[in-house]
Amino acid sequence: MTAGGFKVFEIGYNRGSMKFWRNGFWQKAVTILSVLVEFAILVAVVYLLTDSSLNGNYALYAVIAYFVANVAIAVFIVNSSAEEEYKTAWLFFLVAVPVVGALFYLMFAHKLRTKKQREYLKRYYSVLRVESSREETLRKLKAYDEDSYRISRFIERGSEGDCYLNSAVSYFPLGDEAFPEMKKQLEKAKHYIFIEFFIIKPGKMWDEILEILVRKAKSGVDVRVVYDDVGNLGATPVGYDKKLCEMGIKARVFRKIKPLLDIRMNNRDHRKIMVIDGHTAFTGGINLADEYINHEERFGHWKDSAIMVRGKAVYGYALLFLALWKSEFAPEETIDYEYYRSDRFIDEAGGFPVSDGFVQPYGELPYSDTAVGVGVYQAILARAKDYVYISTPYLVLNARLRDSICLTAQSGVDVRLLTPGIPDKKAVYELTRSEYGPLLKAGVKIYEYTPGFVHQKMFVSDDKWATEGTINLDYRSLYLHLENGTFIAGSRAVKDMKDDFLETIAKSRQVTAEEYRKMKRKKKFLWVLLRLVAPLL
Repeated sequence: MTAGGFKVFEIGYNRGSMKFWRNGFWQKAVTILSVLVEFAILVAVVYLLTDSSLNGNYALYAVIAYFVANVAIAVFIVNSSAEEEYKTAWLFFLVAVPVVGALFYLMFAHKLRTKKQREYLKRYYSVLRVESSREETLRKLKAYDEDSYRISRFIERGSEGDCYLNSAVSYFPLGDEAFPEMKKQLEKAKHYIFIEFFIIKPGKMWDEILEILVRKAKSGVDVRVVYDDVGNLGATPVGYDKKLCEMGIKARVFRKIKPLLDIRMNNRDHRKIMVIDGHTAFTGGINLADEYINHEERFGHWKDSAIMVRGKAVYGYALLFLALWKSEFAPEETIDYEYYRSDRFIDEAGGFPVSDGFVQPYGELPYSDTAVGVGVYQAILARAKDYVYISTPYLVLNARLRDSICLTAQSGVDVRLLTPGIPDKKAVYELTRSEYGPLLKAGVKIYEYTPGFVHQKMFVSDDKWATEGTINLDYRSLYLHLENGTFIAGSRAVKDMKDDFLETIAKSRQVTAEEYRKMKRKKKFLWVLLRLVAPLL
């Protein structure tokens, strides 16, 4: 199979002969090593300044200066706008690892908004504000359900994400089922394709998509691809974006790993968005890699999900993609946003679908004023009357979210939680299990997916609303990454999500309070240590 003059296996994933260096493993390892060397030099300088045998009487002044600096950093951490768990973890690190803790915080973890970040936010939100048809839709949403309206208003004010009618949602319980539909819809593209995924890993799934993209680019379709550099560490070859550009695809890598200690490296693009001609979009938990369609087994059966959205709401996903493109890669590019509206090419897809409820795409930025993802989760929990079903691969809760889940369960709402039975990250798996105690005590029913790994990020409640997207229940996803989600109200897809959840927990093992106590006896000290640094993982 060839693509744009290149054999796919030459740039893809040759399972039999691909070497680490061809996938960029060693090149990126060298970059990481150079960062460590840079950091070691800084530590050595501080050591030399504080060594009395080398500096005589100056050592005392250096120690005093270091102490004052450490206190100043601690005061800065305490008074920062970060969440309490984040502050506590960094204060512990500051005390436990002298010099190293302070340097790491200053260069890699502080959340002080810089001038560049303010300019970035201005460019980003200027794109999302081009939509202006929200009031009529919100009026209809309020007439449908007051609680849905309140959640939608929060999303709008926190992320500039608009709510849409004239849209339909199809739910896919597995990546295996979404993949054929993705290819089918990509084949229909005549004007533009946007793809933004955390992981794009050469193999069956990506190679088959790539073959379509190359053909479409040759025919004049505007094909743009964004993937995250850290997410693809060791998975894609070095310079893969350049190879894609040579094929006619406008490819960009989000924040390439560089040999510098840089706080921006802490913020990754964890989104999953595919937009086709403004009339069809895909999003959810799945990345473009073979484990997500169970073609490659890594941690047992991979349980994930995706949604396909058709109609007006697709414009919301197009704007999310263009907002990132404009703010991150091409601030000087002039973009005709009207060209990407859903009604421009909708007739080629059979016209707008009959409205299937309300659909609201939304994005999350690490340095915005509002933590939209955690806010949506809390809003659903607070308004639930009958049930809330939650699926997440990682459970590293802050006090806000833990209290919200517990209070909802204690009020008599049926709260059920699905987590992996087979972990992909052992430390986070242990942290997830360490969270079970207060939840079980509050009445939450917890299930571990026995056949394998759950990567799905979904809340569904009361047969009325749901949110599906990329936002895990851990600190990094809730506060540090670029993420996206979709709030759905009054759609048939909500029932499909509920039914899938119930079918999945039927294959899972329910965790009892007694089982939790046995886990705790064995892992108590490990859990204590992990929880001290949980927000840093």
